[in-house]
Amino acid sequence: MTIRNKYKALELETPGVYELEGLEVGVTSNCNYKCDYCCAYNRDDGECISGAEVIRIIRELPHLKRVRLSGGEVTLKYQDCLEIVTYCAAHGIDTQLNTNASLLTEERIIALRDAGLSNIHISFNYTDAESYAAYYRVHPSMYERLERNIRLCTELGLETVLETLLFKGNKDHMLAISDKVYDLGVRIHEIQNSIKMPHTDWSQIVSKESLVQSVTALIEHKKPDTRLYFTCMDRFAEQLNLREQPGVYFSNCVDGTKQLHLHGNGDILICELCHPVVIGNIYSGTSLKDIYKQQPVALTDFLKNRPCPAYDALFA
Repeated sequence: MTIRNKYKALELETPGVYELEGLEVGVTSNCNYKCDYCCAYNRDDGECISGAEVIRIIRELPHLKRVRLSGGEVTLKYQDCLEIVTYCAAHGIDTQLNTNASLLTEERIIALRDAGLSNIHISFNYTDAESYAAYYRVHPSMYERLERNIRLCTELGLETVLETLLFKGNKDHMLAISDKVYDLGVRIHEIQNSIKMPHTDWSQIVSKESLVQSVTALIEHKKPDTRLYFTCMDRFAEQLNLREQPGVYFSNCVDGTKQLHLHGNGDILICELCHPVVIGNIYSGTSLKDIYKQQPVALTDFLKNRPCPAYDALFA
């Protein structure tokens, strides 16, 4: 399935030839939040990459279909993001902005929308200020700002995706989260299975039974005009008798096969979160354009063995 400007278009295609069609760019490693889960690779190391440099890199990738801008907190480099989105939109490349939404304003949302941003992707794991503040290590007032900015995104016509991490801390509140997502005007909800994060000793993996219970309940609870995307579950969904249906997708993982991560210092990673293995550096002789033709050893090994920490967390 190849649908222009559809969320997870790459992930909904049938896996085929290995080719760089998606590039995730860590525009900055810095973040104003301090949750334990994200940024497996060099958080707050001060590395960042300019919009002009990202555009130079993109120009050399003829098969690129999507650029995903992430961090750290990507909007710390808002102007660079705007430049990249503008360029990509003008050249038929989809863009996604991964953000905690804390630094958004109405002016910024409008500018990103008008520049052609395909979708904005916001983390949403709690429905109350106290739990939110404890998880992200911020002041509880930031939750009110989160809700306000999500509503602004939807009201101003920017395609908005809320992603919920399914883990021990919120597994009993998934339906309440689903209701809040809908109340905020969002119609695309992504639920990601959690993995162990050795860099912070974070390990709140739900059991197989809890995962099945939560996913089944979310599907049964789904509103007709909502789309659910379950990620990091494609390796074992059928094994747990979880199946797609209209508006419900268990999207394929494309990290390492169609998508790579570019860190601000030029390091190329298979996946910043799930498999933060450096396979080269664009400033040290590694060509992104030819990386699947002249494969680094670590990439060849990954493509041969296809390790999956989400699967290992439940079945190993």
